Amino acid sequence: MALLNRLRIQFSGDTKQLQKQTDALKIGILGAANIANMALINPASKLPNVLIYGIAARDRQRAETFARKHSIPKVYDNYDELLADPDITMIYNPLPNGLHYEWTIKALRMGKHVLCEKPLANNTDEARDMVEEARKQNRLLIEAFHYRYHLFCNETLRNIMSNKNDIGAIQNISCTFTVPVSFMQNNDIRFQYPLGGGAQMDLGCYLISMCRFIVNTYNNRTENDEGQFEIQKAEALRVSPTNPQIDYGMRSEFLLDGIKCTTYNEFTNNWTFFKHQIVVECERVTITIAYLIAPVFYHYLTIRQRDSGQTRTIKNYSDNQSTYYYQLKAFAEAVRTIQNEGSIDKAYEIAYTTGKSGIRNMEIIDEIYRKAGLVVRGTKI
Repeated sequence: MALLNRLRIQFSGDTKQLQKQTDALKIGILGAANIANMALINPASKLPNVLIYGIAARDRQRAETFARKHSIPKVYDNYDELLADPDITMIYNPLPNGLHYEWTIKALRMGKHVLCEKPLANNTDEARDMVEEARKQNRLLIEAFHYRYHLFCNETLRNIMSNKNDIGAIQNISCTFTVPVSFMQNNDIRFQYPLGGGAQMDLGCYLISMCRFIVNTYNNRTENDEGQFEIQKAEALRVSPTNPQIDYGMRSEFLLDGIKCTTYNEFTNNWTFFKHQIVVECERVTITIAYLIAPVFYHYLTIRQRDSGQTRTIKNYSDNQSTYYYQLKAFAEAVRTIQNEGSIDKAYEIAYTTGKSGIRNMEIIDEIYRKAGLVVRGTKI
């Protein structure tokens, strides 16, 4: 029953027609992407200080249909027209990876704060340019690693990983994330190289982010601390029959500040539901984290004492809100902080999945592709 209630909350939005504040921040959506409903529409329906104000898509008719369905007041002929609207303060960019760079740069130059879907860009060079543009324009650039804003991650896991005396030294981290390919169409953007496709881009970016969060937390570092990394092994498990540069799965081994990390991600050929698990082997305990990516639906964290075998399980559903709710809430609060106090540094303490952190994520992704013998996304082939 609890699970059904959480599902209802996530997929139905706020049916009470929440009264918006008169000075609610107006956000525009680039594209009528499927993810926008869960990532933006539903969370915004529960936040009085955020108003979904406008949308543009490649096809205006598609944008109009999306706007009617979700009661979005304005539809634009194209992305440029939306970005030129002075009433819009924030932009949500859920476009394919290969389009993040162009439209995020344009949004920043029009003075907008940008919440960009992950991974931040096609490659490291693009990510660096995006971050530099955000700096020049004094605007926020946030990478949408939504899981980082949920209390299961930001309180429960953080508290455990920062307690070195209890867990001892981290020996290795192992991460798995698989999704059935049956959920996707043959022409899915994940399978299109020009759009920045590939399993490492779509699934693997999460695992890199999670490994970095665990290591940085253990070492008492912030999101923006780069640390040291070294890719030791990388293997594309399967590739597209139509484009061998598109990986359907990737296995990699790398060091983060000397800690061994192993990641496995794949678009699988079976019909089973997706699997997501992290195992952190420490000197004194083994920590198993299940479904960190979407804890509102289901999750658990177990701590097993290596000497006695004693195990305890921890969950943190907080108020049953989604990762996306907390992410949008933080984004809006960060933008308001800049408006009221003029401090972008303070704003990044609130919305902390920064573009700068995204550069390091992209550096690791690029090197994994190179190690696996594939080209970095965005390379002309």
